[in-house]
Amino acid sequence: MDHLSIRAAQLRVDGRGGASIERLEEIRGNFAEDGDLLQGLRQLKDKLGSNQKVSVVSCLSGKQVFASQLEFRHLPPEEMEQALRLELRKTVHFEVATSVLDYQFLSDEDGIGGTAQIVVALAANSLLTRQTSLLEKAGIKPSAVDVLPLAVSNAMWAVKGSEPGSSPMVALHIGPQISTVVIDGEESQFFNRTIYFAAEDMFAETANPKDREKRLKDLAQEVARSLAYYEKGTFSSSIREIVLLGEYLDQPGISEHLRVDAGITSSRMNLASQLGYSGNVEAGRFDLAIALALRGDV
Repeated sequence: MDHLSIRAAQLRVDGRGGASIERLEEIRGNFAEDGDLLQGLRQLKDKLGSNQKVSVVSCLSGKQVFASQLEFRHLPPEEMEQALRLELRKTVHFEVATSVLDYQFLSDEDGIGGTAQIVVALAANSLLTRQTSLLEKAGIKPSAVDVLPLAVSNAMWAVKGSEPGSSPMVALHIGPQISTVVIDGEESQFFNRTIYFAAEDMFAETANPKDREKRLKDLAQEVARSLAYYEKGTFSSSIREIVLLGEYLDQPGISEHLRVDAGITSSRMNLASQLGYSGNVEAGRFDLAIALALRGDV
């Protein structure tokens, strides 16, 4: 959800690794204020109905969330979190000491005393508390909360499924105020970068066409810089395509500017179609919600 919309995907799992979409719902409005957001969440809950067995996964986004993969020394659990906080203070632009931190080992070959690849997620405590509090007031208790870059990565993995291949997967999530580039893969290091592109302003009817073209060009060039930075740092040169998700994918110029100014072809993510959903839904619009729902058994 963002300040303009709340989206939800309700899935049914068969217990054998399969899933099907039961419902896709969206509430539109202005949710910048807590009262309006709470009302929107209650409307969503009423639409979906109450089911005590449903597992809910939500997502945090914005300037006060962070995710990264890093190589770090493997310490005992009682020391690990504090050491990571001290390390993250070097790069994170918001207060680390008062943020909620989670981490996951990707490799553990050397054990305690050695080094390991770790994915770490960080979110400002005030941001997490606000969202979980409003969800619970609306009668929705989340079993897990992702940060946006990891949720986009999970969406990419859901698209890929069991298909083989070691090339990096790349996605661009276009939100109302910010866009997020995410790169991940079986043999590729997780990477993400936030690009400040105000899609809600650029695609408004009152937007200046020349300014829109300039900002689209800037967006594509920032994507190109992100890919070049990643390829230089990881010695990868196999990125050929980027998949798009978000609600602005039907706006003209995005794919063209990525092709011309970033030198990369693009396609729309469409998890709804992949899971056999027969309803009429725009590609890319509900993919993040579907990817979160696929984690509903956590």
